[in-house]
Amino acid sequence: MLRIDNIYANYGSFKALQGVSLEIRDGELVALLGSNGAGKTTTINTISGILHTVSGSITYEGEDITNATAADRVAKGIIQVPEGRRLFPFMTVEDNLLVGSHIPRARAARKETMEWCYSLFPRLYERRAQQAGSLSGGEQQMCAISRALMGKPKLLMLDEPSLGLAPVIVDTIFDILVDLHKTGMTILLVEQNVMAGLEIADRGYVIETGRNVMDGPAAELMNNEEMKRAYMGI
Repeated sequence: MLRIDNIYANYGSFKALQGVSLEIRDGELVALLGSNGAGKTTTINTISGILHTVSGSITYEGEDITNATAADRVAKGIIQVPEGRRLFPFMTVEDNLLVGSHIPRARAARKETMEWCYSLFPRLYERRAQQAGSLSGGEQQMCAISRALMGKPKLLMLDEPSLGLAPVIVDTIFDILVDLHKTGMTILLVEQNVMAGLEIADRGYVIETGRNVMDGPAAELMNNEEMKRAYMGI
């Protein structure tokens, strides 16, 4: 479904990505792993079109989208759940979800999709008339994921969904990701929690200082001695 090949990207004079490559097959859940500052968020921001590449290519469903706008990529089904949720805090939960269904193909199915989101996260249904900013951190993450699902993603990308959440809420979020994966949804999961990410992923990529350092099936990475030492404290 997606291939990024030898991507370079900068923030001003800072070279954030220096030749990152990865691919995601249709229906896979792929984890993109690494420590803080490794370039994980930058990588998915280049896939989303939020950040332009200096060089390299991005191919999606056989089409070169390297120079496509962020809006065009959303219309093609590439949808991101950003780090920190970034909800509209003074709008209700339901209005935040409606914002996610603004593209034509999603708007046509918004009622059914919203009912599906509420079935995934019953707590959101209970709080649908509340301002999003009044929700707990876990509830806000549920809202952010639901807003992305309202866009009918073909490729769902999540940036650090476990960040700042209690372990019991993290378990709930990751259980939902497993359920979404079982429906055939293609998912790119950016995670600093290496063990949690690999436990639900098919494959993983590890990047450091904007470069690929390791990749492979999730089970192999979990048993890799270097991974255990560097990222799992074992």
